[in-house]
Amino acid sequence: MNLTLSLVRHAVQHPDKIALSDNQTSLTYCTLVQRMKKIAQGLKRDGLNDDKVAILSANRTEFVEVFLGAVYAGCVPVPIDPQWSKAEMNAILQLCQPGMIFTETEPAKNLDIQERDIRILSFSDEEEAGSYDDWLTALQPEAEMDDGNELLFIGFTSGTTGKPKGYMRTQLSWMTSFEATNEAFQLDSMDHIAAPGPFVHSLSLFALMQSLYNGGTFHIVRHFDAGTMLELCKRTPDMNLFVVPTMIESMIQQAIPGQTPIQALISSGGKWPEASKRKCREVFGGVKLYEYYGSSEASYISYMDVIAENKPDSVGRPFSGVEVSIRDEHFREVPAGTIGQLYIRSGMMFSGYYHLPEETAAAFRDGWLKLGDYAFLDSDGYLYMAGRSRNMMVSGGLNVFPEEVESVLQQIPAIREVMVLGVPDAYWGERITAIVKWSGEQQLTLDEIKNYCRRFLASYKAPKRLITVDQFIYTSSGKIARHAMKEYVNRGMI
Repeated sequence: MNLTLSLVRHAVQHPDKIALSDNQTSLTYCTLVQRMKKIAQGLKRDGLNDDKVAILSANRTEFVEVFLGAVYAGCVPVPIDPQWSKAEMNAILQLCQPGMIFTETEPAKNLDIQERDIRILSFSDEEEAGSYDDWLTALQPEAEMDDGNELLFIGFTSGTTGKPKGYMRTQLSWMTSFEATNEAFQLDSMDHIAAPGPFVHSLSLFALMQSLYNGGTFHIVRHFDAGTMLELCKRTPDMNLFVVPTMIESMIQQAIPGQTPIQALISSGGKWPEASKRKCREVFGGVKLYEYYGSSEASYISYMDVIAENKPDSVGRPFSGVEVSIRDEHFREVPAGTIGQLYIRSGMMFSGYYHLPEETAAAFRDGWLKLGDYAFLDSDGYLYMAGRSRNMMVSGGLNVFPEEVESVLQQIPAIREVMVLGVPDAYWGERITAIVKWSGEQQLTLDEIKNYCRRFLASYKAPKRLITVDQFIYTSSGKIARHAMKEYVNRGMI
């Protein structure tokens, strides 16, 4: 079984169809498969069989073709975020022991691998020619597909709350996920897809691979920019965008209502505020809106057609083939409407954390994957998130999930973005604190914030401190970096 078999078929059936486009150049399926086979031939020639192949790169065509070439050759690609620190990059390389490294010129300066004989190939940029092009030119597309490796790739978590961990995904788990997505998102066409987040994160990488698996055209965006995305959608009216809520909000701010045709906005990577969903319908007209909940370890869990299903604050119903169970601390299932720990079971789950057997064992119980989230199901089977267990605050001896408070505060028009956290406090244990980026000139007082919250929440959940910021710290995938923001607050730098 090899996921790239579908690309080979597309290259035979539709050789001239565009597979990848980056606004400057494009590759047809025929050309992409030829390059994929050449890369596989090069890996085999250099003695790599089921070895790891590290890729340190932002979004670009070379990233895609190396990823595919490694999979075709039976090797295991390991995407590494070039935005990570030198220490993080080298720690991951030391852990994975790749047989070959493909990198952009800038992150190559941070590599520290003198003790090992590893071939490093660099991609060209505007200032400097890399070694990759010459290496590829000298190769022939003669490699045979290796379908003996069940492992597809090793990804690393984005590190929003701490040190990245490697998660292993199999070929079968992703192909199962592709089928579940095709069934869930009832779109007229999946011919054009863009996912402007980094390929090193599962949301964008999955959208890329799904596009190629289905024979569509994937539009590569190197870095997210709202104006660039809007222009791309104007040139491609049937575009499907896989994005995170912060990206959607930026696009709404710049878009002229009725001027940008988009077939579908598919949101994940964080709770999508109800106010933002309403604005999307106003600004983008007949766009289809989907929200789904998932993780790098679980893949797809639940989804919702935002327009067709009237379930505010829900993250929808389970995808086909996904079982959801809400359980208490004794692993007993709880009734509908009761908050408990979320467990899931499906054929899309990851196979474990790389070289972390204890953490892998802790993630599973009796075949169920523990997500680390608290949630509840309503009587119709819709899933609602209460919050992350690692984010839970204890204030005055009572448990409070920041996500619950954030969901309420996001309904206030004056608030553009918000993060809630617990700050150590001698009296409360943790003082509930709201960090706010305002939408405009209007700024509410702490008392006004409290009074609003008490309409929807128990009084002890209302913020006891309010901090205003001009800008949040974000991860490279576009999420608010909770760990970094919490450290920033605790250092007293705001």
